[in-house]
Amino acid sequence: MKLLLFEDTPAAATELSDVLKSELVDKGEVILFRSERKPEPEVNYERRLHSEVECAGSDDISLIVADRELSKTSDFLGLSEPTVRRVARSLAIPECSYTRGTDQREYLRAEGQREACIAIPIGGDLKLFARQVISIASGFEHIHRELERKRDDLALQDSPGAILATVLGKPEYADKMSLYASGDRQRLHSVLEMRGLPKEKRNRHLSCLLGYWLWDSILRYPGVVVNMVAASSYLNIKQEVFETDFDVRACFSTALYNGPFVEATGPMWWRSALDDILAEMDYADGRSYAEKTLERSIPRSECCEESAIPAGYYCMLREEPVSLKNSTGGLAWFPRGADLARVSNTQLEELGPWLS
Repeated sequence: MKLLLFEDTPAAATELSDVLKSELVDKGEVILFRSERKPEPEVNYERRLHSEVECAGSDDISLIVADRELSKTSDFLGLSEPTVRRVARSLAIPECSYTRGTDQREYLRAEGQREACIAIPIGGDLKLFARQVISIASGFEHIHRELERKRDDLALQDSPGAILATVLGKPEYADKMSLYASGDRQRLHSVLEMRGLPKEKRNRHLSCLLGYWLWDSILRYPGVVVNMVAASSYLNIKQEVFETDFDVRACFSTALYNGPFVEATGPMWWRSALDDILAEMDYADGRSYAEKTLERSIPRSECCEESAIPAGYYCMLREEPVSLKNSTGGLAWFPRGADLARVSNTQLEELGPWLS
Protein backbone atom coordinates (compact mmCIF):
# COMPACT_ATOMS: atom_id res chain seq x y z
CA MET A 1 0.00 0.00 0.00
CA LYS A 2 1.27 3.43 -0.95
CA LEU A 3 -0.30 6.57 0.53
CA LEU A 4 0.43 10.04 -0.85
CA LEU A 5 -0.16 12.67 1.85
CA PHE A 6 -0.94 16.35 1.18
CA GLU A 7 -0.58 18.44 4.35
CA ASP A 8 0.47 22.09 4.42
CA THR A 9 1.58 22.36 8.06
CA PRO A 10 5.02 20.77 8.66
CA ALA A 11 4.33 19.69 12.25
CA ALA A 12 0.99 18.11 11.30
CA ALA A 13 2.56 16.48 8.24
CA THR A 14 5.19 14.78 10.40
CA GLU A 15 2.64 13.73 13.00
CA LEU A 16 0.18 12.28 10.49
CA SER A 17 2.89 10.60 8.47
CA ASP A 18 4.29 8.94 11.59
CA VAL A 19 0.94 7.63 12.82
CA LEU A 20 0.01 6.31 9.36
CA LYS A 21 3.37 4.52 9.11
CA SER A 22 2.87 3.10 12.59
CA GLU A 23 -0.55 1.67 11.70
CA LEU A 24 0.67 0.34 8.35
CA VAL A 25 3.58 -1.41 10.07
CA ASP A 26 5.40 -3.13 7.20
CA LYS A 27 2.41 -3.30 4.83
CA GLY A 28 3.09 -0.09 2.96
CA GLU A 29 4.60 3.36 2.86
CA VAL A 30 3.59 6.99 3.29
CA ILE A 31 4.95 9.65 0.96
CA LEU A 32 4.60 13.31 1.89
CA PHE A 33 3.96 15.41 -1.21
CA ARG A 34 6.71 17.89 -1.96
CA SER A 35 6.73 19.93 -5.15
CA GLU A 36 9.86 19.09 -7.13
CA ARG A 37 9.37 21.56 -9.98
CA LYS A 38 9.59 25.31 -10.30
CA PRO A 39 6.32 27.01 -11.24
CA GLU A 40 5.84 27.68 -14.93
CA PRO A 41 3.69 30.76 -15.64
CA GLU A 42 2.02 29.19 -18.66
CA VAL A 43 1.10 25.95 -16.81
CA ASN A 44 -1.98 26.00 -14.56
CA TYR A 45 -2.09 24.40 -11.12
CA GLU A 46 -3.96 21.31 -12.25
CA ARG A 47 -1.62 20.44 -15.13
CA ARG A 48 1.41 21.06 -12.94
CA LEU A 49 0.11 18.82 -10.15
CA HIS A 50 -0.92 16.14 -12.65
CA SER A 51 2.65 16.02 -13.93
CA GLU A 52 4.16 15.90 -10.44
CA VAL A 53 1.88 13.11 -9.22
CA GLU A 54 2.66 11.11 -12.35
CA CYS A 55 6.37 11.50 -11.58
CA ALA A 56 5.71 10.25 -8.04
CA GLY A 57 4.55 6.93 -9.53
CA SER A 58 0.80 7.40 -9.91
CA ASP A 59 0.20 3.78 -10.99
CA ASP A 60 1.39 2.53 -7.61
CA ILE A 61 -0.46 5.00 -5.36
CA SER A 62 -3.22 3.29 -3.38
CA LEU A 63 -4.79 6.46 -1.98
CA ILE A 64 -4.20 10.20 -1.94
CA VAL A 65 -4.87 11.67 1.50
CA ALA A 66 -5.34 15.45 1.45
CA ASP A 67 -6.04 18.19 3.96
CA ARG A 68 -9.11 20.22 2.98
CA GLU A 69 -7.05 23.36 3.64
CA LEU A 70 -3.77 23.51 1.68
CA SER A 71 -3.24 27.27 1.38
CA LYS A 72 -0.02 27.19 3.43
CA THR A 73 1.81 24.80 1.08
CA SER A 74 5.05 26.75 0.73
CA ASP A 75 6.45 24.94 -2.31
CA PHE A 76 3.21 25.05 -4.32
CA LEU A 77 1.39 28.35 -3.84
CA GLY A 78 -2.21 28.13 -4.96
CA LEU A 79 -2.58 24.41 -4.28
CA SER A 80 -6.05 23.38 -3.13
CA GLU A 81 -7.83 20.17 -2.23
CA PRO A 82 -10.31 20.48 -5.13
CA THR A 83 -7.31 20.62 -7.48
CA VAL A 84 -5.89 17.51 -5.82
CA ARG A 85 -9.27 15.79 -6.22
CA ARG A 86 -9.55 16.60 -9.91
CA VAL A 87 -6.02 15.39 -10.59
CA ALA A 88 -6.65 12.21 -8.62
CA ARG A 89 -9.79 11.58 -10.66
CA SER A 90 -7.98 12.12 -13.96
CA LEU A 91 -5.27 9.65 -12.92
CA ALA A 92 -7.77 7.12 -11.50
CA ILE A 93 -6.31 7.36 -7.99
CA PRO A 94 -8.74 7.21 -5.04
CA GLU A 95 -8.66 10.35 -2.90
CA CYS A 96 -9.72 10.95 0.69
CA SER A 97 -9.82 14.43 2.21
CA TYR A 98 -9.87 15.31 5.89
CA THR A 99 -10.80 18.30 7.96
CA ARG A 100 -10.28 19.32 11.57
CA GLY A 101 -13.82 20.60 11.80
CA THR A 102 -17.04 19.30 10.27
CA ASP A 103 -20.15 21.15 9.23
CA GLN A 104 -23.12 18.86 8.74
CA ARG A 105 -24.80 21.49 6.59
CA GLU A 106 -22.06 21.04 4.03
CA TYR A 107 -23.63 17.68 3.21
CA LEU A 108 -27.14 19.04 2.96
CA ARG A 109 -26.69 20.80 -0.35
CA ALA A 110 -27.73 18.52 -3.18
CA GLU A 111 -24.66 19.27 -5.27
CA GLY A 112 -22.39 18.21 -2.40
CA GLN A 113 -24.28 14.98 -1.96
CA ARG A 114 -23.79 13.99 -5.56
CA GLU A 115 -20.06 14.67 -5.82
CA ALA A 116 -17.75 11.66 -5.93
CA CYS A 117 -15.53 12.12 -2.90
CA ILE A 118 -14.67 10.80 0.55
CA ALA A 119 -14.28 13.24 3.42
CA ILE A 120 -13.59 12.23 7.01
CA PRO A 121 -13.05 14.31 10.16
CA ILE A 122 -9.75 14.21 11.99
CA GLY A 123 -10.17 14.46 15.74
CA GLY A 124 -8.04 13.82 18.78
CA ASP A 125 -7.61 10.09 18.13
CA LEU A 126 -5.06 10.06 15.33
CA LYS A 127 -4.71 6.28 15.46
CA LEU A 128 -8.43 5.94 14.73
CA PHE A 129 -8.03 8.37 11.84
CA ALA A 130 -5.07 6.37 10.50
CA ARG A 131 -7.06 3.12 10.70
CA GLN A 132 -9.91 4.75 8.80
CA VAL A 133 -7.54 5.94 6.07
CA ILE A 134 -5.98 2.50 5.73
CA SER A 135 -9.42 0.89 5.61
CA ILE A 136 -10.44 3.27 2.82
CA ALA A 137 -7.29 2.45 0.85
CA SER A 138 -7.83 -1.27 1.41
CA GLY A 139 -11.46 -0.94 0.31
CA PHE A 140 -10.50 0.55 -3.04
CA GLU A 141 -7.82 -2.10 -3.51
CA HIS A 142 -10.37 -4.82 -2.75
CA ILE A 143 -12.77 -3.45 -5.38
CA HIS A 144 -9.99 -3.24 -7.95
CA ARG A 145 -8.85 -6.81 -7.26
CA GLU A 146 -12.39 -8.12 -7.63
CA LEU A 147 -12.85 -6.27 -10.92
CA GLU A 148 -9.62 -7.81 -12.19
CA ARG A 149 -10.79 -11.28 -11.16
CA LYS A 150 -14.16 -11.01 -12.90
CA ARG A 151 -14.86 -11.76 -16.50
CA ASP A 152 -13.51 -9.36 -19.11
CA ASP A 153 -16.91 -8.07 -20.18
CA LEU A 154 -18.20 -7.27 -16.67
CA ALA A 155 -18.13 -3.50 -17.16
CA LEU A 156 -19.37 -3.79 -20.74
CA GLN A 157 -22.57 -5.71 -20.13
CA ASP A 158 -23.84 -4.83 -16.66
CA SER A 159 -25.30 -1.82 -14.86
CA PRO A 160 -23.31 -0.11 -12.07
CA GLY A 161 -25.60 -1.75 -9.50
CA ALA A 162 -25.02 -5.19 -10.94
CA ILE A 163 -21.26 -4.63 -11.18
CA LEU A 164 -20.98 -3.52 -7.55
CA ALA A 165 -23.24 -6.31 -6.30
CA THR A 166 -21.01 -8.83 -8.09
CA VAL A 167 -17.84 -7.23 -6.70
CA LEU A 168 -19.30 -7.45 -3.18
CA GLY A 169 -20.19 -11.09 -3.67
CA LYS A 170 -23.92 -10.34 -3.42
CA PRO A 171 -25.27 -10.59 -6.99
CA GLU A 172 -28.75 -11.14 -5.54
CA TYR A 173 -28.74 -7.48 -4.40
CA ALA A 174 -28.15 -6.11 -7.91
CA ASP A 175 -31.70 -4.79 -8.28
CA LYS A 176 -31.62 -3.04 -4.90
CA MET A 177 -28.30 -1.38 -5.69
CA SER A 178 -29.60 -0.39 -9.09
CA LEU A 179 -32.28 1.64 -7.32
CA TYR A 180 -29.45 3.71 -5.85
CA ALA A 181 -27.90 4.04 -9.29
CA SER A 182 -31.12 5.42 -10.74
CA GLY A 183 -30.94 8.29 -8.26
CA ASP A 184 -27.18 8.79 -8.61
CA ARG A 185 -26.86 9.32 -12.35
CA GLN A 186 -24.68 12.40 -11.98
CA ARG A 187 -22.29 10.44 -9.79
CA LEU A 188 -22.22 7.50 -12.21
CA HIS A 189 -22.47 9.29 -15.55
CA SER A 190 -18.91 8.39 -16.58
CA VAL A 191 -19.50 4.61 -16.61
CA LEU A 192 -20.40 4.71 -20.29
CA GLU A 193 -17.21 6.61 -21.09
CA MET A 194 -15.12 3.83 -19.54
CA ARG A 195 -16.47 1.08 -21.72
CA GLY A 196 -14.10 1.78 -24.58
CA LEU A 197 -10.96 1.74 -22.42
CA PRO A 198 -8.48 -1.16 -22.13
CA LYS A 199 -9.38 -3.46 -19.26
CA GLU A 200 -6.64 -2.35 -16.83
CA LYS A 201 -7.28 1.36 -17.31
CA ARG A 202 -11.03 0.83 -17.26
CA ASN A 203 -10.88 -1.12 -14.02
CA ARG A 204 -8.74 1.53 -12.33
CA HIS A 205 -11.29 4.22 -13.16
CA LEU A 206 -14.22 1.94 -12.39
CA SER A 207 -12.85 0.91 -8.99
CA CYS A 208 -12.61 4.59 -8.02
CA LEU A 209 -16.13 5.34 -9.15
CA LEU A 210 -17.63 2.27 -7.46
CA GLY A 211 -15.70 2.94 -4.26
CA TYR A 212 -16.91 6.52 -4.00
CA TRP A 213 -20.47 5.43 -4.74
CA LEU A 214 -20.35 2.63 -2.18
CA TRP A 215 -18.90 4.89 0.53
CA ASP A 216 -21.00 8.01 0.10
CA SER A 217 -24.29 6.58 -1.09
CA ILE A 218 -24.96 2.92 -0.42
CA LEU A 219 -23.20 2.76 2.96
CA ARG A 220 -24.25 6.26 4.03
CA TYR A 221 -27.99 6.03 3.32
CA PRO A 222 -29.72 3.01 4.89
CA GLY A 223 -31.59 0.78 2.52
CA VAL A 224 -29.38 -2.00 1.20
CA VAL A 225 -27.19 -1.93 4.32
CA VAL A 226 -27.81 -0.39 7.74
CA ASN A 227 -25.38 1.03 10.29
CA MET A 228 -25.54 0.40 14.03
CA VAL A 229 -28.22 2.99 14.76
CA ALA A 230 -30.30 2.26 11.68
CA ALA A 231 -30.12 -1.48 12.41
CA SER A 232 -31.36 -1.03 15.98
CA SER A 233 -34.23 1.13 14.73
CA TYR A 234 -35.17 -1.28 11.95
CA LEU A 235 -35.07 -4.26 14.31
CA ASN A 236 -37.09 -2.38 16.95
CA ILE A 237 -34.38 -2.69 19.60
CA LYS A 238 -33.41 0.24 21.80
CA GLN A 239 -30.32 1.91 20.36
CA GLU A 240 -28.24 1.84 23.56
CA VAL A 241 -28.98 -1.86 24.08
CA PHE A 242 -28.05 -2.82 20.54
CA GLU A 243 -24.83 -0.80 20.76
CA THR A 244 -23.64 -2.21 24.09
CA ASP A 245 -25.11 -5.73 24.35
CA PHE A 246 -22.91 -8.10 22.37
CA ASP A 247 -25.32 -11.02 22.88
CA VAL A 248 -28.15 -9.08 21.27
CA ARG A 249 -26.03 -8.17 18.24
CA ALA A 250 -24.78 -11.76 18.02
CA CYS A 251 -28.35 -12.85 17.21
CA PHE A 252 -27.91 -11.12 13.87
CA SER A 253 -24.26 -11.93 13.17
CA THR A 254 -25.02 -13.86 9.98
CA ALA A 255 -26.25 -10.60 8.41
CA LEU A 256 -23.06 -8.62 9.07
CA TYR A 257 -21.58 -6.67 6.18
CA ASN A 258 -17.88 -7.51 5.75
CA GLY A 259 -17.13 -5.69 2.53
CA PRO A 260 -14.92 -2.69 1.66
CA PHE A 261 -14.54 0.16 4.17
CA VAL A 262 -16.14 -1.68 7.10
CA GLU A 263 -13.22 -0.89 9.43
CA ALA A 264 -13.77 2.80 8.70
CA THR A 265 -17.56 2.88 8.92
CA GLY A 266 -18.07 0.61 11.92
CA PRO A 267 -20.34 -2.48 12.00
CA MET A 268 -23.04 -2.66 9.33
CA TRP A 269 -25.65 -5.25 8.38
CA TRP A 270 -27.25 -6.37 5.12
CA ARG A 271 -30.87 -5.32 5.45
CA SER A 272 -32.22 -8.23 3.36
CA ALA A 273 -30.20 -10.71 5.43
CA LEU A 274 -31.83 -9.31 8.58
CA ASP A 275 -35.21 -9.85 6.91
CA ASP A 276 -34.25 -13.43 6.08
CA ILE A 277 -33.38 -14.16 9.72
CA LEU A 278 -36.81 -12.97 10.87
CA ALA A 279 -38.73 -14.55 7.99
CA GLU A 280 -37.18 -17.96 8.55
CA MET A 281 -38.71 -18.17 12.04
CA ASP A 282 -41.71 -15.95 11.28
CA TYR A 283 -40.93 -13.21 13.81
CA ALA A 284 -42.57 -9.79 13.60
CA ASP A 285 -39.37 -7.90 14.37
CA GLY A 286 -35.81 -8.29 15.60
CA ARG A 287 -36.74 -7.55 19.19
CA SER A 288 -39.11 -10.50 19.47
CA TYR A 289 -36.54 -12.74 17.80
CA ALA A 290 -33.76 -11.65 20.17
CA GLU A 291 -36.04 -12.03 23.21
CA LYS A 292 -36.93 -15.58 22.19
CA THR A 293 -33.30 -16.45 21.43
CA LEU A 294 -31.86 -14.98 24.63
CA GLU A 295 -34.88 -15.79 26.83
CA ARG A 296 -35.06 -12.32 28.37
CA SER A 297 -36.80 -9.02 27.89
CA ILE A 298 -35.28 -6.42 25.55
CA PRO A 299 -36.50 -2.80 25.36
CA ARG A 300 -37.98 -1.59 22.08
CA SER A 301 -36.65 1.22 19.95
CA GLU A 302 -37.65 4.83 20.64
CA CYS A 303 -38.33 7.58 18.14
CA CYS A 304 -36.00 10.55 18.74
CA GLU A 305 -38.99 12.89 18.31
CA GLU A 306 -41.47 10.97 20.43
CA SER A 307 -40.06 8.29 22.70
CA ALA A 308 -43.51 6.81 23.41
CA ILE A 309 -43.59 5.22 19.96
CA PRO A 310 -41.15 2.84 18.23
CA ALA A 311 -38.84 4.12 15.53
CA GLY A 312 -38.12 1.93 12.49
CA TYR A 313 -36.25 4.52 10.43
CA TYR A 314 -33.08 6.63 10.58
CA CYS A 315 -32.76 10.42 10.71
CA MET A 316 -29.85 11.39 8.48
CA LEU A 317 -29.25 14.67 10.33
CA ARG A 318 -29.71 13.65 13.96
CA GLU A 319 -28.23 10.20 13.27
CA GLU A 320 -30.87 8.75 15.57
CA PRO A 321 -33.85 6.39 15.27
CA VAL A 322 -36.99 8.10 14.04
CA SER A 323 -40.55 6.99 13.28
CA LEU A 324 -42.42 7.25 10.01
CA LYS A 325 -44.95 9.55 11.64
CA ASN A 326 -42.37 12.07 12.82
CA SER A 327 -40.16 12.27 9.76
CA THR A 328 -40.00 12.92 6.03
CA GLY A 329 -38.30 10.79 3.39
CA GLY A 330 -37.64 10.95 -0.32
CA LEU A 331 -35.75 14.24 -0.22
CA ALA A 332 -34.04 15.34 -3.42
CA TRP A 333 -30.56 14.52 -2.13
CA PHE A 334 -31.51 11.00 -0.98
CA PRO A 335 -30.58 8.28 -3.49
CA ARG A 336 -33.47 6.11 -4.60
CA GLY A 337 -33.43 2.83 -2.73
CA ALA A 338 -32.58 4.47 0.60
CA ASP A 339 -36.07 3.84 1.91
CA LEU A 340 -35.02 3.84 5.58
CA ALA A 341 -33.39 7.28 5.33
CA ARG A 342 -35.51 10.11 6.73
CA VAL A 343 -35.21 13.58 8.25
CA SER A 344 -37.01 14.25 11.53
CA ASN A 345 -39.77 16.85 11.37
CA THR A 346 -38.05 19.24 13.79
CA GLN A 347 -34.85 19.13 11.73
CA LEU A 348 -36.87 19.69 8.60
CA GLU A 349 -38.47 22.79 10.11
CA GLU A 350 -35.15 24.16 11.33
CA LEU A 351 -33.07 23.43 8.22
CA GLY A 352 -35.69 23.46 5.50
CA PRO A 353 -33.93 26.11 3.34
CA TRP A 354 -30.76 24.00 3.30
CA LEU A 355 -32.62 20.93 2.13
CA SER A 356 -33.97 22.27 -1.14
